[in-house]
Amino acid sequence: MINTLLVIIEQSMLHLPLMFGAYISFSLLKIPDLSIESAYVVGAIFGSYVLMGTSNLPLIGILCIVVAASCVGGALVGIVSSLLTQKGKFAHLLSSIVTSGLFHGINQFICPAYVSLNKMDNPLTLVNVVAQHPELIMLVIIGFAVFITIYFLLKTEIGYCYAAYGNNPQFFKNYEISTSFVFITGVILANALAGMSGYLFAQSNSFVELNMGVGKGLLCITALMLGKGLTFIKKSFSIIVPLVGTCAYFTVQQLLLKIGFNLKYFTAVQAIIVLLLLIYTHYNKPIRSPNDGLGL
Repeated sequence: MINTLLVIIEQSMLHLPLMFGAYISFSLLKIPDLSIESAYVVGAIFGSYVLMGTSNLPLIGILCIVVAASCVGGALVGIVSSLLTQKGKFAHLLSSIVTSGLFHGINQFICPAYVSLNKMDNPLTLVNVVAQHPELIMLVIIGFAVFITIYFLLKTEIGYCYAAYGNNPQFFKNYEISTSFVFITGVILANALAGMSGYLFAQSNSFVELNMGVGKGLLCITALMLGKGLTFIKKSFSIIVPLVGTCAYFTVQQLLLKIGFNLKYFTAVQAIIVLLLLIYTHYNKPIRSPNDGLGL
């Protein structure tokens, strides 16, 4: 039982930056940012390559540099997709699909299909207290740091601007605020956080694989809907939603694993959960705004 709880915490911390990123793009900005899956992979690639070039540094230095590099990798994806939308005047769904295709090709050019990190120092074991989960403490520390950062960010003017954009993108024109700035910074931040999660996942599993981002969009939508369904928060936005949703998601996953469920079918379970929550939500509170298309 204790080990299962530790696994849930560990998996939740690995994906928490991704979930905060998805919360910003899916729930606050209310945009179908499918390129978040590409940002996840690019962040893992950037982080792993920088890891290979910093082997002579202390672990704490390696950790700071590779996490920053993974964020930069994810942010690059966000820069491309957001500029295509704002400067190219494309629908963001199209921009994110084009961006995903572009970076899939770039990833294949710069990185083998599979990269092992087994022979590299693991900076996530810097504080090794739990023998069976040597990365747990550092993952909790990183997760807490991300939580605090996003918590205070969403209390600033830019945080409220993200929420305002999701409700009414035309709002800023009346107050001489750059709509493009709000949109672009939001997408970049969301993708940077996804890139961080990509590296953490790759480091924890000791490999980078070019298809590791597949299905992460559905994971984010499922967890965010679980978070909203379980918190009953009436505010327009709350950082508790992605936190609760992430923990609930991996709790469900581990419970299914305990009863012998084959996790290769878990994608279908996610889709069913999303469908049921959508039906329940729409039945009780129909969508009023065209910007609520994701149901989040």
